[in-house]
Amino acid sequence: MALTYSKYLQVSHRILLSKGVYDAALDQDFKLHVEPLLLKTCTIPEFVGAYDEFISYFNRFIILAPFVKHHNLSDRFYRQIVESFKFPELANTGLGYSRGSTHGRGISGTISKQLAESAVEIISAGIKDPAVFALMPLFEDNIGADRISDMAISILFERFIAYTKRISTELKIRTSPFKLHGALIGLPAFQNRPIVFIPMSILTELPQAIDYEDIERVCNYNRKLKMMVAKQIGLSWEQYANLKKRDWKKLLLENPQYLNEAVRTYKGLTGVGYDFNQDKADKYVDARLNEFVTDHPLELFCFITDKPDSIVNVTRAILEQFKSLVEDNYMWTIFHRRSRTPDETDWQLFLYSVAITYLKAAGLDIDVTRENNPGVGELDFKFSRGAKGKTVVEIKRSSNQDLLHGYVTQLPLYMRAESAEFGMFVIIKEDFKDDERIQKVIDSADNLRINNQYAPEIIIIDACPKKTASNA
Repeated sequence: MALTYSKYLQVSHRILLSKGVYDAALDQDFKLHVEPLLLKTCTIPEFVGAYDEFISYFNRFIILAPFVKHHNLSDRFYRQIVESFKFPELANTGLGYSRGSTHGRGISGTISKQLAESAVEIISAGIKDPAVFALMPLFEDNIGADRISDMAISILFERFIAYTKRISTELKIRTSPFKLHGALIGLPAFQNRPIVFIPMSILTELPQAIDYEDIERVCNYNRKLKMMVAKQIGLSWEQYANLKKRDWKKLLLENPQYLNEAVRTYKGLTGVGYDFNQDKADKYVDARLNEFVTDHPLELFCFITDKPDSIVNVTRAILEQFKSLVEDNYMWTIFHRRSRTPDETDWQLFLYSVAITYLKAAGLDIDVTRENNPGVGELDFKFSRGAKGKTVVEIKRSSNQDLLHGYVTQLPLYMRAESAEFGMFVIIKEDFKDDERIQKVIDSADNLRINNQYAPEIIIIDACPKKTASNA
């Protein structure tokens, strides 16, 4: 489960939503970016006029480019352009493509020189509208929406800082002093670096389609601009689709009237923000799970003893709590969003996240291994602390045709392979029509007990969609 702002700062996820603040993660990026077009209509006080400021930044290149004589750093005008194209990515924004961290690439070095070259070429071709630089993902190698986002945050840095300060004050969030732009500013901190809040209203997805229907929307303005230029030039669909960025750049520089038209079209577009209410890409699943766990604490330390059943007691408590969260506290609404039925992998991930969170909160030295392969297939979970008291957990949806086989055959095999003393079988009940299949599992457990054999515990979680209290 991601370490979200709300969890780390101990602020309610719902409160951040009500403030319009993106509840980012501090340990991973969520493939979102600041879309400059969305700044046009942003009414947040700190960002009124931000779009014009972003575009105006590039006026300096129009002023400097005509004076460039030598394309190297010995030329002071060229050097100023290169320096102006250096944009370090801020840590702790939760944006971008990075995995396992929030430290992105930003823009510097070779790429800064590449962009300086392009700036001189574009302006020499007669393009004098600074908005052309917002189109760089259209034709510039190594420049995509994430780096345009880095540019926007760097250029508008003081606005983001002012926004973060205001939100921190309003929510009484603890801050630390950071020296930024020559001033000492109090901001939330993580690993000795400032946390920067981003408004949800200026965010959209990075160009990665979630499903086929998303392709048009995700690639919206680049696609529109390319198709418009291709039509003007008279390119066929096949020719248009096969053009690389360098081909587009050559084409546009040789025909600056088309680039001017692309700029004009871009300036007439409006941004399409990410819909956090629908949340098709599940950006807020971890935040919602964190909220449920925080709102429903679980005391686990009392189960820890020197007896062999200590681990199974902890495991049972976590599973029963998970059952309560799903059945009685509407956690099932997270799993059934957009009428999508979660598969067993989804349930494994949800339970794993909840288990790890509760164990960490309790400070218990219990290892939870997920999808370990002991040689007889992949088991779902193993809870253990040393060699004694190992507990194996298997999850099956009630619709699974192998439900009985999972209990009678799979789980015992996993237990023997892991030398586990205890086993627990979790059934996710999805529909009342599965009652007969579930009953067969219960009957098999009863038969084992009648014959004085060990019967792994069965926990049935009713995940059938229900009416919420407000709709009951």
